[in-house]
Amino acid sequence: MSDNSTTPTATPRRSRRRLALFSALALAVPLLLSQAVTATADMHLASLPGSDFEIDTDANLKVDDAGNLDWANVDATVGTDEPTGRDDDSFAGGSKEDDVCPGTTTGSIPNNKSDLLNFGVYEEEGDPGFLHLFWTRVQEPNGTTLMDFELNQSGEDCGNGVNKVRTDGDLLLEYQIDQGGKQAIVLARLWDEAAGEWGPVQDLTAVNDATGTINETAIPANEAIVNAGDPGEVPLGPLSPRTFGEASIDLGFLFDDEECLSFGSAFLKSRSSDSFTSQLKDYIAPVGVNISNCGKLTVVKQTDPDGVSDTFDFTTTGGLTPATFTLGDDGTQAYTDVFEGTYTVTEAADAPGELDSIVCDSGDWSVADRTVTVNLEADDDITCTFYNSLFGSILVEKVDDNGDPLDGAAFTATAGEDVTDLTDYGNGVFCADVPYGDYTVEETTVPDDYVGEDPKNVTVNSSESCAERLAEENPTPDLTFTNEQLHRIVVLVCHQADDELVVGTVALGEGESQDTVAPSDITPLTDVDPDAEEKLCNLPGFSDLEHGEVGLTVNIPGHTAE
Repeated sequence: MSDNSTTPTATPRRSRRRLALFSALALAVPLLLSQAVTATADMHLASLPGSDFEIDTDANLKVDDAGNLDWANVDATVGTDEPTGRDDDSFAGGSKEDDVCPGTTTGSIPNNKSDLLNFGVYEEEGDPGFLHLFWTRVQEPNGTTLMDFELNQSGEDCGNGVNKVRTDGDLLLEYQIDQGGKQAIVLARLWDEAAGEWGPVQDLTAVNDATGTINETAIPANEAIVNAGDPGEVPLGPLSPRTFGEASIDLGFLFDDEECLSFGSAFLKSRSSDSFTSQLKDYIAPVGVNISNCGKLTVVKQTDPDGVSDTFDFTTTGGLTPATFTLGDDGTQAYTDVFEGTYTVTEAADAPGELDSIVCDSGDWSVADRTVTVNLEADDDITCTFYNSLFGSILVEKVDDNGDPLDGAAFTATAGEDVTDLTDYGNGVFCADVPYGDYTVEETTVPDDYVGEDPKNVTVNSSESCAERLAEENPTPDLTFTNEQLHRIVVLVCHQADDELVVGTVALGEGESQDTVAPSDITPLTDVDPDAEEKLCNLPGFSDLEHGEVGLTVNIPGHTAE
């Protein structure tokens, strides 16, 4: 052996082992990371393509990935069963799915069958969207898990207090999962009204239109919560393994663009076996839902004041039928089964009164001038109300007791605390535009030498304005105020022998006395006509009267208008 030879030691071998271990770790760490990422991604592999709703391979209610939907953060509709025991409602023995109105009873759920607790429904928006369902039960039964969700279009009770009257096209969704199985099969049937039975079965899972899973692990109480909007959170748990299941259905298998279909009621049933003709067992009573590929648009007319008799014309665009309509106060025009799209409703420009506002109660809408534009989506139920203030006018005619027009007056119209001055249009005509209502019209200024009338009442319920009425040749007034002329009594006392005026005294009733006409009072007359005094004393009067008081009764006659 040469001097430069070395004896092998264990060090190189230890180095190779470290290298091998490092290499193995180098390969393993990315693999583990990859598997962790894959495990997270695989958690929701049961969800349907295009849906944001988490259908977990191990079913649960919580949101596992931010931005997704799950039962904890959607506004679901939840149905709750009666408490387990003798008061728990169920179907009577022998009841089957094809029975149009099966009998019911209480306290008959065997321990080896699904004793239902809750179910939930949620529709995810889309084109046309997804239907999501869940159920909970007391314990896992022996054999196959069978849950039948029935969705009805009608809200009318068939007579048993549970089932609704079935309509052609009602939907039955069967959730089936074998004992110990993980993935559910979802089957669909449509009600055949002519045959009086459920139609052929469609396997939605086989064509990737549905998916469903069950919880394999327990769900703690703080994670077994459904958000139900109003009334809020609904606690379901804790839930033991295989007592919670969920499913998603692509509504594309059901809805199309040519026919509107709407479901307003849903309930859950369990069956005794996987045979479709097997007996029905437990149920949870129907709850109201709104599942549709169409929406509803309602137009309402409201006026101020309420209860007017005027009518209002409307036009629409977007294909609504009828395209035009007329409403009175409190009237409605409801458009049901309306496809998604943009629609407008316009109140006619010549409608009575003033259009104050247009307000819709929900949805996507905007207002421009006299038109509301609604972008309607499936399931929308939008009501748009047109509010109008109604205006008319009060036309007053002012005349004297001869029936001749009389100027120089002023009037107000009062309704509650609102006082309106009437405009003087001349020649005894006064008018004001006012809101509909009951008014008291008062003459606030009476022409000199005339007597005013008492206030008068008038109801304004016609939409003609002052301008419109005064444009007529002979407008008919709402009220006529007649002012009687005042009178003067002049007393002359004359010497009968020489026709000369004598100053006496005269009193009106119990009032203060004053002198009768004196010769000096008629100087302007005698300057012109020296015989004026004689002529006045020869006017018709009473003769042969002696000195002293004389009683007189004067009657001032009324006027008759020509």
